[in-house]
Amino acid sequence: MAGCAVGALGAGPLLGMGRWWCLLLTNILVILGSGMCLIENYSALLVGRILFGLATGGFSVFCPKVISEVAPTEVKGPAGSLSQICITFGILLPFAFGLFFGSSDGKTDKELEIFIDIIFALPIGVSAL
Repeated sequence: MAGCAVGALGAGPLLGMGRWWCLLLTNILVILGSGMCLIENYSALLVGRILFGLATGGFSVFCPKVISEVAPTEVKGPAGSLSQICITFGILLPFAFGLFFGSSDGKTDKELEIFIDIIFALPIGVSAL
């Protein structure tokens, strides 16, 4: 939560370097943060979560700004609403996976967890190219 708040508050001054570069920077932060979360070390996990939070906060500023600048006037409202719906669905999806793949004793299969992380990181990696 703290990383996301700091990312959103600090994203405004970064807009001066260009929308494309801001989105690319946040994609790189997501990739680095996801990679750090795969390391089996508590400190690495915390750093990864902070990086991921910074990127999430940045996306919450950059994406609506890009949508408002790029979308034609007649679709700005629906495009902004669709963005918020996709964010909400993106929050719901990991929680739903946690319900189905978690176990009652709190332990999960590490290989399955890594596989799921890789599956969700692929679209981000492709978008960074």
